[in-house]
Amino acid sequence: MAEAADTDPVSGNVLSALALLAERRFQSFSEAADGVLDLLEGELPPGSLLLGQVDSEEGELRLIDVRGDAEATIQAGSTLPLARHLNGDGGGLLDPAALEQLAVRSYLAMPLQTHGSGAITLCALSPTTDLFTRSHLDLLAVAGRLLTYEWESVKWRADLRRLNERLRDPERTDALTGLLNRTAFIEALEHEWRLAERGSAESYLLACRLANLSDVADRHGAGLGELLLRDSADVMEEAIRRTDHAGRLGDDVLGAVLVGCKGPKGADAFFERFKQALTRVTSERPATLEVAYAVLALGKSESPEDALRDIEKAARKAKVAVAGGTS
Repeated sequence: MAEAADTDPVSGNVLSALALLAERRFQSFSEAADGVLDLLEGELPPGSLLLGQVDSEEGELRLIDVRGDAEATIQAGSTLPLARHLNGDGGGLLDPAALEQLAVRSYLAMPLQTHGSGAITLCALSPTTDLFTRSHLDLLAVAGRLLTYEWESVKWRADLRRLNERLRDPERTDALTGLLNRTAFIEALEHEWRLAERGSAESYLLACRLANLSDVADRHGAGLGELLLRDSADVMEEAIRRTDHAGRLGDDVLGAVLVGCKGPKGADAFFERFKQALTRVTSERPATLEVAYAVLALGKSESPEDALRDIEKAARKAKVAVAGGTS
C-alpha cells in the first residue's frame, strides 16, 4: 500500500453509505463493483480508479473496471505491469516505472487476497503530488473488503453450481476425486482441440502423474493413497480457471486443458503453482508425494486422440519432483 498523510478518519456519512452497500444483495460481482466505485468516485479526490485481477503468471494486473480521468490506454480488459519483488508478483502493487510513465504522482493501492491463490487490487491514481490522505486509504481498505466478500461469493456460487452438476450427472464425474472422468475429459478435450486447430484459442494440455501413489498405498494403506489423490484433485480444481477443464485420466494421472494459456511458460507456471499448493496441503500427511508432469500445445496435435496419447506417454517419462509430506 502506498503511503498517505495523516488526517481525520473516514466520515460517518461515508461509513453509513458503505454500510448500506454491504447490506445490499448484489446479483453479480460487476454490480457490486459498480456500487463501490460509484461511491469512491464521489468521495476520493479527482483522478483514476482501477479495479483489477492479479495475474501472477504474467506479472500483470488485468483491469476489470476503470473510472475517472484515466489515460486512453487504460481501460477495462487492458493490463498494467505489477512490481516484481523477490517473492513474485509484488503483492498486487503496480510497477513504479509504469506509474512514472503514466505521470502518476499520487498512488494508493489495496491488494486483496481472495479464496485460494486469487487476488484483486483496488487502486486510486492522480497526477497531483501528495493528494491522498490516511482517511482515503482507510476508505479504500473498507471498500476493498466489501469487494473481496462479493468476489468470493461469486466463486462460492460457482462452486455450488459445479457440485450440483456433478450430483445431476454422476456418469461424467470421477467418484473418488470429483473431477471429470476420462470420458467426460476427452469430450472437453475434443471441443478445445477443434477451437485450437482453428486458431480460436491457444490452449495447452497438461498431465500430472503422482509417480509414487501406488508405493504410498502399499506402504501406508489404500486409505492414505486415496486421501492424497483427493488432495491432488482438490488442488487441481482450485488452480484451474473457470474456462479450463480438469479430469482424472488414470489411477495416478490427472489432466487439465488450460484454455487460452499464454505459451509453455504459462503452463510451467501453472504446474509450479499446483506443486506448491499441493506441498502446503499435504505437508502434514505421513508420506511424501512425488509428482511429474508433461505439457503440449493442443493445436499442434493432429487429433485429440494423438494429443492424449502423446501427453500420457510424456507424463510417464517426465522427471519426478517431490511435493509435500513429512516422509
